[in-house]
Amino acid sequence: MPLQRRVVYIIIDGMSTEAFEQATSSGRAPALAFIKERGHYVRDSVAVFPTITPAATSSLVTGEVPARHGIPGMCWYDRQAARYVNYGQSPRAALIQGVKQVVRDYMHNLNQEHLSKDVSTIHESLDRLGLTTASINFMVFRGPHKQELRPGLFKRMLFRKPLPDYVYGPKEHYFADVLEGSADGVCRSMLSKRGLEERMKATDAWAACVTRDLLERRAADMILFYLHENDHMSHRNGPASQTENIIAEDEHVAYVLDAFDSWEQACDEVGFVITADHAQSPVSDEEEHILEPAEMLDDFKLLRPKRGKERMDGRDLAAAGNGRVGFFYLNQDRAKKLHRPVTDTLLSCDGIDQVMWRERDGYVVASDRGRVWFNQANYEGLVDERGNKWRYEGDLAAIDGIVEENQIRTPEYPLAMWRIKSALDLDRIGDVVATTSLTYELRDLGGADHKGGGDHASLHVQDSMVPFVSTLDEPPFHPSTVDVAPHIVKHFERVRT
Repeated sequence: MPLQRRVVYIIIDGMSTEAFEQATSSGRAPALAFIKERGHYVRDSVAVFPTITPAATSSLVTGEVPARHGIPGMCWYDRQAARYVNYGQSPRAALIQGVKQVVRDYMHNLNQEHLSKDVSTIHESLDRLGLTTASINFMVFRGPHKQELRPGLFKRMLFRKPLPDYVYGPKEHYFADVLEGSADGVCRSMLSKRGLEERMKATDAWAACVTRDLLERRAADMILFYLHENDHMSHRNGPASQTENIIAEDEHVAYVLDAFDSWEQACDEVGFVITADHAQSPVSDEEEHILEPAEMLDDFKLLRPKRGKERMDGRDLAAAGNGRVGFFYLNQDRAKKLHRPVTDTLLSCDGIDQVMWRERDGYVVASDRGRVWFNQANYEGLVDERGNKWRYEGDLAAIDGIVEENQIRTPEYPLAMWRIKSALDLDRIGDVVATTSLTYELRDLGGADHKGGGDHASLHVQDSMVPFVSTLDEPPFHPSTVDVAPHIVKHFERVRT
């Protein structure tokens, strides 16, 4: 196969390996099946923890774990700013905290302030190679090019004084009807302009139209083609709907391939990389499976979300529910005193699977199956699938650990030690992190949930295992989602030499 000079990086939000395989083997997803047959396929690529969209998508564009890129989840408590950060968790949460602040966090702070300056996005890395990149509807988009926001209502809502007029992204940046240029061109008729919420949305069909137009104009070397509707449908109807969702997404991929005289020509001239940010697991329709942090911790004084500053003064802790994981921030003046009562209370709650925290230069995971402490070893230790070495004390049942010939496997919680460390090393994630059992989730800051549908964010394999397909040379053998962006960058480094 000739060395492809361009790459389309396809991210299908929330897509599980099982759904991908069912769709591609059914004969009803021919485009995805065609790319899969021509590429290297890994069925057990592992998402970072927490398996929540902003953390996971940040890893997909930086190649870094949360402790490096700085984004813990959809919402978190910012001790320095004394407020909850919310990247658009739900309309209810936005009403409580204020639409202006939530939109500012989503469109500006996530990329320009919170995403670590010590890491590079794929757009920044490829720009340094003299290449042009594109991003379509992806929430993590930082790049070196100034992008003007469209004038009018949106801009006035987005920023308080002073009023920036722009964000920084890739040269070809398309984000619904929010950016100047996004609504221009051959695809403009596919965007709705009625109301703020509609202006921030764009269909996957629009994303496919933009991707195809970019290919036909040869306007970008790398196109990040993001398909988000599977995740929304899975939240609403449960992960059992995913096979049909993926079949629908296949139509958009086929439309992109049809930009060429044949699909064979498309794959000869363009490299395709396909993966997901996380998977999903079902949420019960029973009310008792929806956990409310304020009720779980009713013996403590919790900080309530509101508009403006949300100081911890007089409160014991702040709680941020992120789907199937919760972040808990202890009042720093009483943290040592509060830690044990809070963790014991969480462990006593029905529906809590694991409670974890940092301790003695290591990490503790406690559950009703036992408790284990571990840390990374420099030399001798148990070896996981990525070659990391670990030492531990306690009961590995807390992470479903199996040891054979100095190898550790954690099949129910893939790469558990590495992923837990990669999350807990980020201070923004809080003092205590709790995951929920299967079919349970935590309500968000506004009290919203996905009862009877689907959700994600936990360490469990059902939230964590995603497919990976690449038609490029030298694919990672057993990748995590942090390996995808570096794989694409290395391809272009080979092309440039």
